[in-house]
Amino acid sequence: MTDLFHLETPSVDALKFMMDAAIELEMEREPSDFLDKVLHYSRDIVGARAGSLYLVDGDELSFLACQNDDLDISQFITVNTEQPHKIARTEKSIAGYASLHGEPLMIQDAHHIDNSAPYSFDPAIDKKSGFHTQTILAMPLRHPKEGVIGVMELINLQIKDTHHWSIGLVRHFAMLSASSIVNLQMEKSLEAAYLETIFRLGVASEYKDDDTYAHVQRIRYTSRIIANEMGCSLHEQQAIFHASAMHDLGKIGIPDNILNKPAHLEADEWEIMKNHATMGAEILKDSDAELLQLCATIAVGHHEHWDGNGYPNGLAGAEIPLEARIVAVADVFDALVNQRAYKKAWPIEDALALIEGESGSHFDPAVVEAFLNRIKEVKQVQQRFLVTT
Repeated sequence: MTDLFHLETPSVDALKFMMDAAIELEMEREPSDFLDKVLHYSRDIVGARAGSLYLVDGDELSFLACQNDDLDISQFITVNTEQPHKIARTEKSIAGYASLHGEPLMIQDAHHIDNSAPYSFDPAIDKKSGFHTQTILAMPLRHPKEGVIGVMELINLQIKDTHHWSIGLVRHFAMLSASSIVNLQMEKSLEAAYLETIFRLGVASEYKDDDTYAHVQRIRYTSRIIANEMGCSLHEQQAIFHASAMHDLGKIGIPDNILNKPAHLEADEWEIMKNHATMGAEILKDSDAELLQLCATIAVGHHEHWDGNGYPNGLAGAEIPLEARIVAVADVFDALVNQRAYKKAWPIEDALALIEGESGSHFDPAVVEAFLNRIKEVKQVQQRFLVTT
């Protein structure tokens, strides 16, 4: 009798399938799409009509993907990768049992599981949807170092060739998928740490100001709103969101007596203050990282004026990078409507009048238009990160 859990002689087609799937997974960087592809390929191996995928989260399993070829599951099941539904990781559930024991579990008839088994099948979804669950294969996702990191449940299998396309191939693919998932998680963790570091450096650049954290947050969110209104791609919006945090990085090189002077600066002091744009770019310019290059672009360019009368390079019009033009509007507006050491907060309507009045001189008219179109959301950002004294 063929042992479906082992694959002794994979066919050329099976090997090609594994290679193509591995390449496809390697190219996918969006976590939710990645997990959907893992489940899709796993189902394809055994012709499963449906399936679900769980990842281990401590003593729980997070429900992160669900597919069904026979019905629209969206009206019965909601998958939320940001706040996933979780079940206890115990032997009482089929997925829990497989994850704890680390071995595949094959259920021939989900509605007639032997009473001696510690696990059971909940028929509630079948009753609600009209779908009939028959066979279930619960396949652990085992990583060589991390152990079992998740479980796939493949439902209603239709294996046509048990020699070359067996459940054993699913086991091999599950191991490949586990390694890919761990690598992606590590990559996302490093990316999160990288972005958090950029934000914290942005805060550090103006650390002596009680409003610093809130100011940086307001600039980030306002810049992203403007970028969205101007039709920037999602990638571009996220890039400006993160890079704008370092717009004033160069202020770490400005003397405290100038940076926090409770009065308007004298001419010589102002010349020193203007150096912060160049200093910020100098700190960041040699990085090979695309995001840090954008940080440098914004740092040096966000005080340039549309009419060429800004600093440090006197750029004009489209010579000024769009990201810098966007941050310029967000930065000036935020500086106007919030209290500084040398000034009181302006009323929002007065600040808007100034921004609109300097459209075409200080600011790019298209950026000002986008800003004004979304002013309701900008005001919400101000309220969200309001500093009270």
